[in-house]
Parts: sequence; C-alpha cells; structure tokens
Amino acid sequence: MRMFCDLQHVDIWMSLLLKKANPLLKKTNGGAKTSGELIAEVTGGTNLVEDKQTWEYAESHKDDIEYMKRCCDAELRAMMTAGIVAAPFYFERVAILSRKQKNYHQEVEYSERYIQAVEGFYRMPGHERYADVRKGPRYKAVLKRLLKAKELLAANP
Repeated sequence: MRMFCDLQHVDIWMSLLLKKANPLLKKTNGGAKTSGELIAEVTGGTNLVEDKQTWEYAESHKDDIEYMKRCCDAELRAMMTAGIVAAPFYFERVAILSRKQKNYHQEVEYSERYIQAVEGFYRMPGHERYADVRKGPRYKAVLKRLLKAKELLAANP
C-alpha cells in the first residue's frame, strides 16, 4: 500500500527511518524482520491496528467502516512518527462506506483529514523524494468524493 518512486527511494526512506531508532534488523530466530515489523518497532506500534499491519485488513475488513476508520487513524499516526505518507485506500473506503450510510458529514471529515494530512506531508522538507500520492487514482478519488459529499451534505443538512 505504500508508494515510493523506485527502490532507491525505498532505500533512502528505510535509511532515514532506521537512523531514528536503530532497531535490530533480525528476529530472535535469526530471520530478517519485514519492513512492517521494522516500522512497528521504530514507531512503537503506531502503524498497527490490534497488533496487525493496516494492509492485513485491506481485503478482509474493507466493508467494516469501524476497522477502516481505525486503519485511517493508524496510517496518520505512522505518517507523523515514521515519515511515511498515509495510504489513501482506507480513507477512500471510509468515504465509500459513509456515502452508503448517507453519513455525508463523516465522508467529508475523513476525506478532509486525509487531504490536509497529505498536503502537510509534502510541504515538509525532504518529503519531495517520495512518490506523490496526490498524482495517484485513489487520492484523486478521495478528492472527487469530497466535492460530491460536500454537495450532498449541503442538500441534506
């Protein structure tokens, strides 16, 4: 779910992240830790929902708005602590599920939170090195949904 321009950018990002906390790269059994395990360790688990990576819920809980909202929160926490842009998938799912429930206020709230957080992320020095999710289809979908949700909210106060 994470977006990077290429492997060089992944290496740069991982190097910066690991310098923050110097975690052990190997598990106690000698195997290498996954990037998700390293991020969880460095961020104190802020990127987790019930001790699992957010992507582990992407398919199994995509229609559960409460889990998707928790994934949104975890993505934003990880963005702040690890310097990783939040994945738009969860915010798009909350927008879709909110619209189905005719909860336009919630759709606007989560869409705006995501857009503001991402805009703030790319204004920070050094973050121009990462792939710009604003150019991707999911970000654009969230933006488009926000505009429509505002219309629906105005028409259905």
